[in-house]
Amino acid sequence: MSAPNFDQFADDFRESIERLYARSGAARWNLPSTKFAAALFRSYAHRFGDGAPLDDAPERTAFLESLQVEDLALATACREGDDSAWIHFMATYRPVIEAFARAAVSDPAAAQCVADSLWADLYGLGQNNGVRKSPLDYYHGRSSLRSWLRVVVARRTADAWRLSRRAAPLDGNGGAQHDRATSGSETADPDRIRLLPILNETLNTAISELDAEDKLRLSYYYVQELTLAEIAALVGEHESTVSRGLARTRVKIRAAVERALRRTYHLDDDQIHRCFEYAVEDWPFDLRRVLADGK
Repeated sequence: MSAPNFDQFADDFRESIERLYARSGAARWNLPSTKFAAALFRSYAHRFGDGAPLDDAPERTAFLESLQVEDLALATACREGDDSAWIHFMATYRPVIEAFARAAVSDPAAAQCVADSLWADLYGLGQNNGVRKSPLDYYHGRSSLRSWLRVVVARRTADAWRLSRRAAPLDGNGGAQHDRATSGSETADPDRIRLLPILNETLNTAISELDAEDKLRLSYYYVQELTLAEIAALVGEHESTVSRGLARTRVKIRAAVERALRRTYHLDDDQIHRCFEYAVEDWPFDLRRVLADGK
C-alpha cells in the first residue's frame, strides 16, 4: 500500500479536524487550520504507519479525538515561530523543565545546564537550510507536553550521567596508561600521526553536512546510548525506520569521507584502508562535540 496522503486525510476527516481545531484553541496562536491539520496528519501517520487506511473508521477517529490537541496546537505554533506561542510556552514550561532537571540532578549548576541546553534545542537554535529544527518536531500530542518534557529531561540527565562516567579515569594514573599507549603506537607507526588528523577533519565535515534528522538519530544512538525502541518512541517512528535511518547515515558518512580522502587529500586505497583501521583502534574522536558544533 502507498503511504497515507494528506489531501485524502483532510477530506476523510474533515469534520473531526474542524471540531478538534476549534477545541485546540489554535486560532489563539495564529495557527491556520491547514497547519493544524498537517500536525494531526503527522500524528496519524506515525500511529498507523505506512499504508494506513484512510477512512473515517471508529478506531482512527477515536485516536484523533484522544490527542492532546491544545498542547499539539501550541507546539505546532512554536515550530512555526509564532511569538505569542513562544511567550506562552516559555512562561508555562520553562519552570517545569527546570524543576524536572533539579529533581533528576542533585548538582544545581548541572541541572541548570541540562535545562538551558534543552531550552535552546526546543527553541531551535540549530538550523537546516534556514529552517529551525527542534525536538518539538517530534511531539505528536499523544501525551501532554508536560509528560513529554519529563521524558526528554530524563533522557538529557541520563546523557549527562553517562558523560560523567566516561570522563572518569579508569586507572589510578588519571589516564596516563592511555596516553603512554597512544604515544607508543604513534611512535611505532608514523603514518598514524599523519593520517588520523586528516580522517578527523573529513569526518567532522561529513557529519556537519548531515541533515538535522540524521544528526539527531546519531546523537540519540551513539552519544545518549538510547535503544532503537527508545529512539522510536521519542521521534515517533517505527524501530525498523530508525534502524534503516542509522544504516543509511553510516553509509552516507563513509562515502563522504572516502570521497574527501581521495579528492582533497589524494590518498590511495591502501592509505584509506589504514585510516579506517586506525579509526577502530582507541581513537578519541569526540562525536558529542562534532554534533554540538553542527547545530
